[in-house]
Amino acid sequence: MSAHSWGSLADDSAARTILDSALNAAGRAEFADVRLIEAEEMRSYISLGGDPDERIEQNIGIGVRVLVDGQWGFAARPLAEVADAETAARDAHASAVALAGHGKPVSLPPRAPSSGSYETSVTEDPFAVSTARRYELLAGWLAAASAPALVAAVNAGVNAKRQHRHYADSEGSRQHQHFVETGAMLLVTARGHGDVQRRSYPNSFHGNTAAAGWEYLSSLSMADQAARVGEEAVALLTAPVAPPGHADVVIGPQQVSLQIHESSGHALELDRILGDEANYAGTSFIRPEDIGSLRYGSPAVTITSDPTVPGTRGSFAFDDEGTPARGFNLIDQGIVSNTLSGRDSAARSGQALTGAARSDGWGYMPVCFSTHVFLQPGAGSLDQLLERMGDGYYIDDNRSWSIDNQRLNFQFGTEVAYEVKRGRRGRLLKNFSYGGITPRFWGSVEAVAGPEEFRAFGYPCGKGEPKQWGFLSHGAAPMLVRDLRIGVA
Repeated sequence: MSAHSWGSLADDSAARTILDSALNAAGRAEFADVRLIEAEEMRSYISLGGDPDERIEQNIGIGVRVLVDGQWGFAARPLAEVADAETAARDAHASAVALAGHGKPVSLPPRAPSSGSYETSVTEDPFAVSTARRYELLAGWLAAASAPALVAAVNAGVNAKRQHRHYADSEGSRQHQHFVETGAMLLVTARGHGDVQRRSYPNSFHGNTAAAGWEYLSSLSMADQAARVGEEAVALLTAPVAPPGHADVVIGPQQVSLQIHESSGHALELDRILGDEANYAGTSFIRPEDIGSLRYGSPAVTITSDPTVPGTRGSFAFDDEGTPARGFNLIDQGIVSNTLSGRDSAARSGQALTGAARSDGWGYMPVCFSTHVFLQPGAGSLDQLLERMGDGYYIDDNRSWSIDNQRLNFQFGTEVAYEVKRGRRGRLLKNFSYGGITPRFWGSVEAVAGPEEFRAFGYPCGKGEPKQWGFLSHGAAPMLVRDLRIGVA
């Protein structure tokens, strides 16, 4: 087995042999699990006045957890031979034994074994697309976006990732998942009139990535959008600024998706609620006793988790502890009803196990991580929502964000805003910002637009010590917020 040739683990039966060898070598334990992962990433970028930049990374390895006398042991190593899997298992067992008597014992909630396979639906393999074809596309986007005068910088890129992820544990679970992701990004910076402004598409954070093949790029209409983004970046240079104060605001789906990520997804991770993330990324204002009773938002706010949604970045059928994925309500008509949990946090708190344990590849232990968290749509179009608002602002596309370590006090800035008079969008505005307190903000949501306005956005996010990257999606339709504090410095 070569660590440098892609496809060694595409065969589930070959992976099963390695998984079983590792479990057999794990020794006496209350529990053991094995994650065998092969991954390849491709990123191609081009910038105004710069040379094309392409990066391809591959890795294959195994991570083994062993629970002995209530203590976890973990070991991981690159995989070149089956013997590497057995060595990792023995090292994990030795680590657990060495930790005996140190720390509070870990217990796991009972769980029936589950086995199965999952595969991303792909029409065109992004890794089969030639370098020349990729850069021809990127050059076209670059030209369209940089056409307006005063455009100072343009960055365009495409990305793809594929993974074979295999899992087995001592309870009898055997799972095989094969993932493909494809995405694109465009960022334009304009400079002039004593100002600098930016516009991005299709998401302000590294573009947008979906669980799909190269065909996903067609849905983005990148060439058409590139021209618009360049023109808007320049227009923002001379746009006015909204006066500070309080106003009614319709927030577009991209900005709502980041609001969900920062003040909902992370706030409802059970390990944060229990205090586990205090050192690195903070805890949560939500307490264990709040589950089932805390008023988090208005009755218009129902927020769900469902990592099984096809086509969205980070979708899966089983989490990285082998728990089957499922959809459920986190916030039910404004009331906190559930959390995002792994086996350890669920056992310690007595909360339901919801399958939100994630790991950034074979070299890390799984941690409790936000999965797909969506604001459920209401009814009606964006135009109807603006008409309902009357006078106020329409804002979208995040530019900046800040939130405290309890996910409570926040402020955000957006790339773009529009003045709204009598339900109709008017002047373009720049440097729009708003702030609030999480339950007060969500409690001020009067209405959410319908399913036809719903959009999903893929995100990367860091968490844990050592830091891991998690990949997930958030989705929303535009929502109307009354009496929002705006013009936050």
